[in-house]
Amino acid sequence: MSEAVSILESKGFRIVIDSTYQAHSKPLEVLFQEPEVGANVKVGRTVFITVNRKTPPSIPMPNLVNTSFRNAILTMQSYRLVMGDTTYKPDVAAGAVLEQWVNGRKIAPGTLVPIGSRVDLVIGLGLSDQIDVPNIIGMTWNEAKSLLESQMLSINPIWEGEITDSAYAIIYNQQPEAINELDFPNQILAGDIIDVRIMQSPSQELLLKNQPGSKKLLGSGNEDTAEISSTTEVQMPERPIGTINRDSIKRRNISAPSQSRKDDYIKDNQDKIAEREIKKGNPSVIKKGNPVKNNPKKDTKESDIKHSGGISDEYQ
Repeated sequence: MSEAVSILESKGFRIVIDSTYQAHSKPLEVLFQEPEVGANVKVGRTVFITVNRKTPPSIPMPNLVNTSFRNAILTMQSYRLVMGDTTYKPDVAAGAVLEQWVNGRKIAPGTLVPIGSRVDLVIGLGLSDQIDVPNIIGMTWNEAKSLLESQMLSINPIWEGEITDSAYAIIYNQQPEAINELDFPNQILAGDIIDVRIMQSPSQELLLKNQPGSKKLLGSGNEDTAEISSTTEVQMPERPIGTINRDSIKRRNISAPSQSRKDDYIKDNQDKIAEREIKKGNPSVIKKGNPVKNNPKKDTKESDIKHSGGISDEYQ
């Protein structure tokens, strides 16, 4: 610029200087002039020159996140920003801008950046291979965030209660869980989202309650009850020896012997019965060869009937 000013002043021209910025031009380089080169002008004419600014002006960073890659390029051109490097990572939003970086740091929308800055973009690649869901219950926010980012997983935090130090707040719940109710690992596609609930200081009881797997299904008293039931033997009441269970007789349809069975037995054993009656002093009651009639004065009691043969003890 200084060289151009010296030449114009030596020719007797007056000079008016303006400035703009072009990222590909050198600082203070003359970009435009009016009148143009070779035009016939009067001596003392004013010449307008435009030079490149030494320090680029700052503009608010546009929001490129969640826009398509093509729209991000058009937006950067309108803001006079330069396209930098592009990297890809697994994410459910395939082809969308996930992050925007300037000078090696993530930049938020609205932050002032110099015109012509190089903007690096992180683009979603879509869901990739399945990986095991990590268990982050009980971890601090910083620990969980670092772990999930290293495994190409997105995180959706839900903050609950008063948070005094977010870096050391504790995660007490996550979805999906690391293992299912059958204690098998849950799997998730790389790039998918894990929802987490965070409190500053959750109780130990709450952390244990939300542990993954079958632990949450076991009640506090179930194990003790199962142990007692497995070791206790059922004692059956003892029955006195020689007693007859009349209910079992009814179930087995066992009844007292009929009168015809008694007559058949007396007929087949007349000799023995006669000898017994003679010994008892009743020789005139029974004669050999004649059928024996029942003594109507003798009552047969149910207790005299044996279960095995059903015959009174009187005739045995």
